[in-house]
Amino acid sequence: MTLFPVRARAAAVSARRDQSIALALLLLLALVFAPAIGLHVAVSAFGAGPATPDGIAAAPSDSKPSRG
Repeated sequence: MTLFPVRARAAAVSARRDQSIALALLLLLALVFAPAIGLHVAVSAFGAGPATPDGIAAAPSDSKPSRG
């Protein structure tokens, strides 16, 4: 009967430790991916508009003359 409270305490400490590791992992992932996602959103929201009013790509430029 003396081991039962020790096991319960060890399980509680283990669960707390797992939660803190998960929290640290989420924090690090947020620090890495939040700026990248924010930049993508900002570029799509405030970036340059389409080149033509209809959004059609401009005509390709003439190719360079060949050397031979």
